Amino acid sequence: MTGFIIRRTLSMLVTFIVVSIVIFLMMHSIPGGPFDGNEMPLPDNIRDRLMAQLGLDQPLYVQYLRYMWGALHFDFGVPYQSPGETVMGLVAHAWVPSLVLGGSGIIIGAPIGILLGMAAALNRNSWIDYVASALATLGLTIPVFVTSTLLILVFAVWLHWLPASGWGEPKRWILPILAYAAVPLATYARYARSAMLDTLNKPFVTVLRAKGLSERRIIFQHVLRNSAIPMVTVFLPMFVGIATGSIFVEAMFRVPGLGAYFVSSIEKRDYPLEMALMLLISMLFCISYLLSDILYALLNPRIRVDGSRR
Repeated sequence: MTGFIIRRTLSMLVTFIVVSIVIFLMMHSIPGGPFDGNEMPLPDNIRDRLMAQLGLDQPLYVQYLRYMWGALHFDFGVPYQSPGETVMGLVAHAWVPSLVLGGSGIIIGAPIGILLGMAAALNRNSWIDYVASALATLGLTIPVFVTSTLLILVFAVWLHWLPASGWGEPKRWILPILAYAAVPLATYARYARSAMLDTLNKPFVTVLRAKGLSERRIIFQHVLRNSAIPMVTVFLPMFVGIATGSIFVEAMFRVPGLGAYFVSSIEKRDYPLEMALMLLISMLFCISYLLSDILYALLNPRIRVDGSRR
């Protein structure tokens, strides 16, 4: 198991370094800079002096190494557009709405999706299966901005039950949470149905039935436990993806979260903030996949055996 963890950790570190280089090069390949696009362009001498102060006149590899050295110490610099604050301060402030709304969405959506998937698998080819599968397909195929628009149209415009946007009062959180919940609900419904059907068709289930065990005992003591592996391991990456903010959801509901700051950093060419957001999100995804691999290996010992043989 130790060798498995070491290999996965090294693979994660290599992936993160490659991703950070790609992000850095892509970011600097975008035309324009932090001092372009102003109504009154800066004189060349002032612009050059500011570029030198920020280190933007140095070669790209020097800028990258300096930035990554600071990132190792969680020092992502100062945002160009808000020199009185730190990048980490802005990120920490913006993460609260994204974490609250995204975390609530997955906590609500995942259990409902699992129940739908279980009901569909246990009633295969019935109307329950067709309805649950249709809902899951709709949740995965309809873009989140369409879901957000429909929620606003129905509950805010037509029924006047809830406010359409904003952040502050808990009732303003309901619509974005529902928009966030659609993806984990649909995803877990598909995963649960597929995993349950796969487990129900395994030979050991036939043996248990032949031994006279009740269907309830077979389902809750054996089938669910074996079906849980893919559903458990997909949780961490999905949670990171949702809890780090959705550009579309936060734009539609005017939530001051990570997605909104990410769009703002791109528009203003705010390299420190832009780089910090992308690096932190990439790092969280890498860690979540590493933990998912370890969790999967703990739940399924065959993975460890196969990995040690290779």
